[in-house]
Amino acid sequence: MNVSFINELWFVLFSIVLIFVFVREREYIFIYYTIWTFTLETIFFALLVLKKEHIAKQIFPIVYSPAVVVFVGFWVIIAPSAKSRAITNIVFTLVTHGLNAFALILQPYKIAMADLWRPVCWTLVYNIFLAMYVGSGGRSISGALPYWYAQYNNALGWVFAGLSVSAVAIVHIFSSTKPKKKIEECEIV
Repeated sequence: MNVSFINELWFVLFSIVLIFVFVREREYIFIYYTIWTFTLETIFFALLVLKKEHIAKQIFPIVYSPAVVVFVGFWVIIAPSAKSRAITNIVFTLVTHGLNAFALILQPYKIAMADLWRPVCWTLVYNIFLAMYVGSGGRSISGALPYWYAQYNNALGWVFAGLSVSAVAIVHIFSSTKPKKKIEECEIV
């Protein structure tokens, strides 16, 4: 299959899911890190479809590590702890907490260590937003906290904020490629 066609399929799928969840949850959907990251991933694939690869390559290092962290964090920490709440939309959950990370992992782009600041800043800005949002009384569409750990009046919220920033940095570091050493030719006499 053609890589361009596959990227078009990712873009169509991600756009449909994003529109669906926006219609369902309205502006409240943008209180979630998953959706912040998923929206940027959708923009990334839109740019690829529009043949704006040079801009898409600037977004890739921002979104790659957060997508992996969302995938692992959701399936290892959040989903198992939500035993009392069943997944209400399996398509939404699988696309935003799995297929999106898979789509990015398949991309041919390299991640440079020098770009570490990009996903770290992205995650830090989100955590500051979430603390301000929750601290000012903001809740989800159902009236609950956006995440069970978003309790910034005690250490739990700040611990998770620190863990998310650290996890993104670690994934980026382990995913980055080292620049190739330049080998100079010299003549041996």
